[in-house]
Amino acid sequence: MVFDPGMDRRSILQNLAVLIGAAALPADALAAPKSRRRAASAARFLTPAQFALVSAVSDTIIPKTDSVGAIEAKVPARIDRLLTNWASAETRSKISGALGRIDAAARTQKNRGFAALSPADRAAVLGSHDKAALEKVPPPAGATKPNFFAQVNYVADPGYLKIKEMVLQLYYFSAEAVASELVYEHAPGPFEPSIKLSAKSRPYLGTGPF
Repeated sequence: MVFDPGMDRRSILQNLAVLIGAAALPADALAAPKSRRRAASAARFLTPAQFALVSAVSDTIIPKTDSVGAIEAKVPARIDRLLTNWASAETRSKISGALGRIDAAARTQKNRGFAALSPADRAAVLGSHDKAALEKVPPPAGATKPNFFAQVNYVADPGYLKIKEMVLQLYYFSAEAVASELVYEHAPGPFEPSIKLSAKSRPYLGTGPF
C-alpha cells in the first residue's frame, strides 16, 4: 500500500486499520475519551527507549522545516496509542523487530543508538537502512496476487514499511499538518456546467462518465 496525499480521512483510517492489523478501527481511535487517555498513559506498548527511537525515526522521516514535523504533529504518541489499543500481536512483533534493526544499524555504523545520534547521522543511517529495507522481494509462496484494487508491496523488511507508512499517514491525518502544510482551495473559478440540467435530468450511477 502506497501513501497517497490525496486521501480523505476515511480512506486514511481504513488504511491504518490494515497497517496495524486491526479488525475494525472506530472513528475515535486516535482521540479516546479523557478517562481512557489517563488509563492508556499508564499502560503503553512502547518502552521509554522504544518511544525515543520511534520519535527519532519519525523526526528523521518528516523533520520540522517551514511546516510542522512529525514530532509537532504528535505522530510518535499516535503510533504508541495504536499499538497499545488496536494493533494485532503480529503487527506489534513486526514493528518491534523493525525498530530493533534500525537501532542495530545505528550501533554498527555509528557506535551509538539511533536516538542518540545527531540529525545528520540519523539521516545517513536511516537513508541506507531505508534503501535496503524497502528493496522489493518475490512474494512468499501462496501469497495473494496483487490486482488493481489491492496492491501489495513485498519488501525485505515489512515491519519497517509499516512504520514508514504509519508515520506518513498519521502525519497527514493530524490537524497540525493539515493546518501547516496542506492548502485548501474552495471551488476555484466560477461553476460552469458542461451538461445542461432540467427537471427531467437523471443522476449518474457510480462515479459518473469518464
